[in-house]
Amino acid sequence: MRINLDFLEKIQSAMPNWSIEIGNDDYGLTLRFGYWKKIKDEEVDIINKCLPAHLKLKLQLVDEDEDCGELWNYIIVKNN
Repeated sequence: MRINLDFLEKIQSAMPNWSIEIGNDDYGLTLRFGYWKKIKDEEVDIINKCLPAHLKLKLQLVDEDEDCGELWNYIIVKNN
């Protein structure tokens, strides 16, 4: 999957209070907010509006343990 840097810049501009990390895994391009935080549904909607129409965010639980709790990231996937 390819995504233009302009879309990532739009996401950063729309979410100025978050530290956003871009990564990848077996499923594709991922975004992580803060230290593996789950963001509000309203924020997911804002980001989805920044992405091309054929893409959307999908929540992914990466890990859960006693020390850190739930660790979340978001995969950019094709919008069916």
